Amino acid sequence: MSRKRIVVAGTNFAGYTAALELKELVGDNHDIVVVANTHTFLFFPSLIWYPFGLREERDITFDVRPIYEAHGIQFIEDQIERFDPPANQVLTAAHGAMSYDYLVIGTGPKVDYDYIPGLRQFSHSIVGLGPAQKTREAWNRFKVHPGPVIVASAQGAACFGAAYEFLFNVRYQVARHGLADVAPITYVTAEPFAAHFGIGGFGNAQKMCEWMFRHYDIDTRMNAAIEEVLPDGVRLVGGEVLPSAFTMVMPRFLGVDAVRNTPGLANANGFIEVADTYQHPAFPNIFAAGVAVHVKPPAATAVPCGVPKTGWPTEQMAKTAVKNIVASINGAPLVAAKFDDMAAYCIMDAGNMGMIIAGDHMLSPREHEFIIPGPEAHWAKLAFEKYFLWTRRHAHV
Repeated sequence: MSRKRIVVAGTNFAGYTAALELKELVGDNHDIVVVANTHTFLFFPSLIWYPFGLREERDITFDVRPIYEAHGIQFIEDQIERFDPPANQVLTAAHGAMSYDYLVIGTGPKVDYDYIPGLRQFSHSIVGLGPAQKTREAWNRFKVHPGPVIVASAQGAACFGAAYEFLFNVRYQVARHGLADVAPITYVTAEPFAAHFGIGGFGNAQKMCEWMFRHYDIDTRMNAAIEEVLPDGVRLVGGEVLPSAFTMVMPRFLGVDAVRNTPGLANANGFIEVADTYQHPAFPNIFAAGVAVHVKPPAATAVPCGVPKTGWPTEQMAKTAVKNIVASINGAPLVAAKFDDMAAYCIMDAGNMGMIIAGDHMLSPREHEFIIPGPEAHWAKLAFEKYFLWTRRHAHV
């Protein structure tokens, strides 16, 4: 069997999982190369707490380089400019063209801050450490000069869970700082109903979220599209203007530039359409996992909603892609793992309580779906954060 060169693009949930899983399965028989524009793994779920000073960078990140070196995985820190599938090459800014026999694309998203006027200038974000740092600065200013708060999931957004978590953590912090009387909170969302989550809902989460909205006096705008983010508020399509002293908007994602710069690799929004093997239909030696993958919404909504591709399904996609690369090398049958049929696991934090969400399928129909609300969900989220970061820092995926 000839020696193969497997290149992994990206080094967070999808890329890091794929690289270490590949090493576990192929050992030293084949070459594994990771190419990414950063050497830092970031545990994105903890960014819901970062703006409130509850986490620091050192708490939720680690350097992947010594881990890759210890496991015989080559790591190249460089910006990928595009791919050349017919030539089996990754084209980078500093290292030029890199050849591969197999490619795993786990690059995550590009955050689109420009599709809504004012979004980049006047709203805050928790998608990435840099934006979360700026959001922390804005939150500290807000505590001195409080006023109405808007948390929004804009049209086309997919990361609804994080928006809900941030919303309820804002509510908790507002109450904790004695600002409830001067800081009314409004949740604006593209979802047709509460806890739709971009997947058509889950169990009785709608009733639970609606109860929480009433209990915490959170106003809502469902089926809402944002026309413009203003310096002191948000204008919705239809003309309503909501005042705000602090605005956090979860925007839509696009595929990264390197994917969008490659003809024939992805759809118009830069997401890669794959088979249930996570294999590109036109380029069978290219696999993709995580946010880079296109997942079709289960049903159309009045205002466009994306499908969330969180850490759990991202890692499952990466592991399926790796299994199929190994199977392809060995001439064995490939395995399918349809996104809809993956088990669903999520812990939604709400400051001092939350919801544990579990089901036998990501998308309906489900035979089993459970939601466990209460303070134990908050503690479970904290425990999971510690468990996840310890295992990944020690190369267990």
